Amino acid sequence: MGGGLDWLAVGDVAEERASASSPGILGGGAARLTAHAAALHARTALVAKVGADEAGRRVRDALERLKVDLRWLREAPGLRTTIWHQPDGDAQGRRVERGADLALRLDELPPAFVTAALTVVSGYTLSVEPARSAALGALAGARARGGRSALLLEADLLWWTNARMTRRVLEPALAAVESVALQAADARVLFPSADSREALRLLAGLGPRLVYLAEQDGGVWLREGGRVHWYPAQAGDDAPRDRYAGPAAFWVALAQRSLPKKAAADSVRYAQSVRRAGAPRQAHASLPVAAKGREEPSRL
Repeated sequence: MGGGLDWLAVGDVAEERASASSPGILGGGAARLTAHAAALHARTALVAKVGADEAGRRVRDALERLKVDLRWLREAPGLRTTIWHQPDGDAQGRRVERGADLALRLDELPPAFVTAALTVVSGYTLSVEPARSAALGALAGARARGGRSALLLEADLLWWTNARMTRRVLEPALAAVESVALQAADARVLFPSADSREALRLLAGLGPRLVYLAEQDGGVWLREGGRVHWYPAQAGDDAPRDRYAGPAAFWVALAQRSLPKKAAADSVRYAQSVRRAGAPRQAHASLPVAAKGREEPSRL
């Protein structure tokens, strides 16, 4: 790839809050995937939008500290940065203040001469236009950038935020993508009566060559071609606290030319070894993202 990127990530960026009074942390599928990728020393760029507000500044500062290429992180005048309230909780407790990230347009993608080993798109971006067209365009253009495409399939969030979302919206993305990652909760939304193995088969039938499915305890299923592999969670370790950690580690390894089976096995260990950092020590501090389990939280 020469001087190209390991990752070009396209999609949503937000601030997440556990409660109305709690400080925010870096949120949004594309932003959090990118943060993990950068922490794993991948050369990353993020294509997204934030508002011209304090939340947007905090998001930008957090990503700058990780040395993410932010040439295509734009401010949207007149729009706020998206705020998620309890996105990891039950659907009844979730709330989103929609903002700038879903205003990303197809014509705001980088030109095709910006090369990347992997173009990673967050599935939440498929929820509405114009972001949906930008996401589909990014997947379709991955090959022209000299690399492959990957989709984080956040079906749980998609169906919760838009009850009318149908498989017809997902099918073009799945047909265009080389690999897809999802959680067991996402698989239950898509295929309520299927177990994990059957969900892998059904997803592979829609197009992706690689399907990565993470169970709640951190174990991972990988379907590669017609073969299914199982990587159990490490005994004695906690379940992953960050649902983006495993897929990010898997895709970083693929971008750096690891075999899919090794990438999946290593991703299990990574996901169980990192955690969401706590609230910033100062009210004006940058957003925290993730840190090694037995180390002090990293200041991002």
